[in-house]
Amino acid sequence: MMKRLALTAVLLGVALLTLTGCFAKSSRRFIEGKAAELSKVYPTENLEDLFEKFPGGFSIWSEDLYDYKEGEGYLFQSVKLRGDRETKQIIGTIVSEKITSNGTKSPTEEKIYEGGVVYKDGRIQLMDPQANATIRNPKLLLQEFTINRNTLSKLKLGRKSYSFETGSADIDYTITDPIVNNYMRVEQDKELKMIFYIMSGTVENKAYSYTLDIKDGHNSHSELFSGYKKQEFKLYND
Repeated sequence: MMKRLALTAVLLGVALLTLTGCFAKSSRRFIEGKAAELSKVYPTENLEDLFEKFPGGFSIWSEDLYDYKEGEGYLFQSVKLRGDRETKQIIGTIVSEKITSNGTKSPTEEKIYEGGVVYKDGRIQLMDPQANATIRNPKLLLQEFTINRNTLSKLKLGRKSYSFETGSADIDYTITDPIVNNYMRVEQDKELKMIFYIMSGTVENKAYSYTLDIKDGHNSHSELFSGYKKQEFKLYND
């Protein structure tokens, strides 16, 4: 009987510690602290400097949804960059599409351009200089915008959450910032939503992977950044 009581007490203790840890991870202090770790890369004016922080290389996925018109459609552009640890080159691909709404029918997608890009002279450039295409944002928000705990703590908090199932977290704020507003091509006094999605490995200090999402109604700009240590390179690039 005493053994059963002791075992029950141990199990209850473990359960209590687990719940306490989960509740702590759902707090603003914890999630905001994790989001603030993006100060490691925001800002990095010269993307080549990221190799010093992530010797295993890095990847950046930038997406823009813009010129949204209700009932008509929008434009979409995706740029994927990869910082190669061996060559120290930053190259990738770009895809531009036009999505047209057709009332009750499913939207139609028209590919406008697909090709290669390279980071050079501080900007993302098309590999084909003769291509009839335009990069909406040849510089990333990552190169211009500063993120740290002090600035985040002063922003109006929206929603925050920690998922017990996936181990990931997210937090969003209302922001009016000259750099962000200029980047989004909106009025200086317009309020935007800024959302941080923090991957489970980052929450557990096992990886460094985030998504930053800026929303202006249906229009948006997103940047997914993942940085790798040398021992992580094979895992992520097999």
